[in-house]
Amino acid sequence: MENKQLENSELFEERFQWKNKRSNNRFIATCLAFLALIFGFRAYWTQTFGGIVVDGSSMLQTLFDEDKLVVRYVDDVTDLRRGDIIIVDVQHYPEVIESNAGRLEQDKTKYLIKRLIALPGDKVKCVEGNVYIWYQGESGYRTEPLKEDYAYYRNGKEHYNFAEYEVGEGEIFFLGDNRQNSIDSRYQEFGGSHLTDRLYKVKDVYGVVPEWALEYKAILEIVLFHDFSK
Repeated sequence: MENKQLENSELFEERFQWKNKRSNNRFIATCLAFLALIFGFRAYWTQTFGGIVVDGSSMLQTLFDEDKLVVRYVDDVTDLRRGDIIIVDVQHYPEVIESNAGRLEQDKTKYLIKRLIALPGDKVKCVEGNVYIWYQGESGYRTEPLKEDYAYYRNGKEHYNFAEYEVGEGEIFFLGDNRQNSIDSRYQEFGGSHLTDRLYKVKDVYGVVPEWALEYKAILEIVLFHDFSK
């Protein structure tokens, strides 16, 4: 009888409502924290990463036509490493503007996707398909042959050569992995690293494809790019 009276008392009702309200507040706080985490991650992702669709075969056998890739934006040369797969913004160059004249928007060249070979201050040359880099070390220039497991030579590499180039301040040197496709990929007419008499610039680099984006390319295409179109 006393328990029944306690349940019907104002004190019991007040404490029960307070506990119920506290439980609801915890639930709401948890939901808000979860939403804040989602929106925070989304903001970080959109500011740090983008997406691109591969067009062409210059990066075979690493990348294939219509591959969809996650790209990490970069700001300066300190974000770049030799061997990175980079996306280069070339749409503002006069040569590219001229070649794009009259093309449909979807057919215009805007970006190149290539392998970064050399950085500002490096020297680079290729002898019978073997690329050599001279770069500034603590005791002067050091020479290293690049280990290019990614390079693709369909008909052998012994005829693939180019003379020494010195990469100037603020410049970069890159090649496509498919060396057979672009016989001399250094020149703009082959979609390569040079613009007739000059190299592309560090500031032209739009982004880098992270290693994990390559490793999990198939999964990321399903999760992130299921409705992605050119």
